[in-house]
Amino acid sequence: MRIELDGVTAVLVTGYRDGTTQVNQDAVSALAAHVSNGGVPVLTALGNTAEVHQLQGPERSAVLQAVASAGHSGTLLAGVAGPMAGMLEEIELAHALGYHAAMVHEPADPFGDGTGLVRFYTELAHMSALPLVLYLRTTRLSVAQLRDLADHQRVAGIKYARPDLHTLGSLLREGSGSRCTWINGLAEWNSPAFAAIGVTSFTSGIANARPEIAMAVHRGLSTGDLTAVHRLIEEYVGPVEALRAEGSGRYNVSVIKALLRWEGLELGGVRAPHCELDEAALARLATVSAHPSAIASATT
Repeated sequence: MRIELDGVTAVLVTGYRDGTTQVNQDAVSALAAHVSNGGVPVLTALGNTAEVHQLQGPERSAVLQAVASAGHSGTLLAGVAGPMAGMLEEIELAHALGYHAAMVHEPADPFGDGTGLVRFYTELAHMSALPLVLYLRTTRLSVAQLRDLADHQRVAGIKYARPDLHTLGSLLREGSGSRCTWINGLAEWNSPAFAAIGVTSFTSGIANARPEIAMAVHRGLSTGDLTAVHRLIEEYVGPVEALRAEGSGRYNVSVIKALLRWEGLELGGVRAPHCELDEAALARLATVSAHPSAIASATT
């Protein structure tokens, strides 16, 4: 089983109308088309940047349908979260809509160690209509458990957002998971560190608004032009991501939606516990030049 997951994976935001009252399927579809036309090869519906944990079942279905309707020619990932039974239902819908794999959010249940997680992922993989991409954020899985999951025939990729990059480096050196694709789940900001151990594919929120920047970062990683990558990070990616990460990520989504407004795409507000940008945060974001010299040179 091989799903094309190399390169940039854009994690799409969810568009609303009337503030955050309803999912705006037209806006979601327009966003997916915008990112696809920007050359991004992999689109994820219902990632964390989509506020997936604040969406009800029918709203998640609406997002899946809207992204699928955009006609993306690359890979489509459907994010799934919550109880396993609900995940399987949403995976069935995603399969029918033409998605290529399901991106599995790490269970939020506070109980359960690595053994429980392995059982959860293994059972889900066995029953899923689609291959899985595991989104890993905590260190509950041991090295041996990571190795076994990476070698599972129904695991197409692992989105690695754990803080222990040395563990991933050890697994890569021993050739673990040769059938799956390892993806940097910590975005452009951390891409040089991941590239140093051989992982140049990464997820991106910035790609919602500025796909050319995400693609330029990946091009620099792939060609070894780290000077260009570091300039992009210093002049654009770094300031944007620092603001997104502030206060345990309270502005994670609102920053992207503000950037989208500046690109002429209105995706509405954000639902609690996410926060809208206050005046000071918006002013800080505005100081990030729309076309700094690094971007002008790196994206041409």
